[in-house]
Order: sequence, then structure tokens, then C-alpha cells
Amino acid sequence: MLLSLKSVSLFGIAMALDTLGNVLYKKGMNHFTVSSLSGWQGYWTTIKQALSSKYVFIGVSVLILEAIIWLFFLSITPLNIAAPLSSANNIFILLASSWFLKERVGKKRWIGVALIIFGMIFVGSDYV
Repeated sequence: MLLSLKSVSLFGIAMALDTLGNVLYKKGMNHFTVSSLSGWQGYWTTIKQALSSKYVFIGVSVLILEAIIWLFFLSITPLNIAAPLSSANNIFILLASSWFLKERVGKKRWIGVALIIFGMIFVGSDYV
């Protein structure tokens, strides 16, 4: 069974939105420090800070849209294909964190990316 153009398109859009949403989360949370308050007071302070960030708000909105797109993708793609392909998200987030957030990515993580790509090809080669 080959994946349809619609299925591949939905997958690509979902991966792009998921990556964008996570980058926005991180960008928004980079402006805050963990509260020195203990217990629920500390957590509540951090939650209020996060909810006041426009990046976090936009990230939540993007990830809600991503979830809707992912549901459409799942409606036309078998789960045993979709689940292994979703590991591509790890690759895209790693690339985005390196490029846009200037995070350092070590050799072990790049080796991990190569293994993920190999695994995706191995598992999905009958469907693409």
C-alpha cells in the first residue's frame, strides 16, 4: 500500500506545525525562570508566566491545529504506518532547535538522527 499524496501532505503539515509549536514553546519559556516558591505556589507562578507569553499562546494554538491535522492523517493512514513515521518529529525538532534557537547538538544526537532515519526507512519502505 502506497501512501497517497493527501496522506503525505497531511503528514508534512502536521510535522511542520508540531515543530513550530515546540519551538514557540521553548522561545516563550526562555524568558522565564523557575519560581523560587515551593510546592503548588511555585508551579502556579510558572504557569501564570507561561500563559502570559505570546509565544506560548501561539504555540498552543499551533499545536491544537497540528492535532486536528494529525487526526485527519490518522483517518486515512494505518496506525502501524503513522506511529513509526511520527518519529520524524524528533529529527525536525532537533534541526529547528539547532537552527532557530542556536542550541548545541552533539555527535551522539546526530548519530541518533541517523538511526531514526534508518528506522523510518526500514519500517516504512513498503509504504512510500
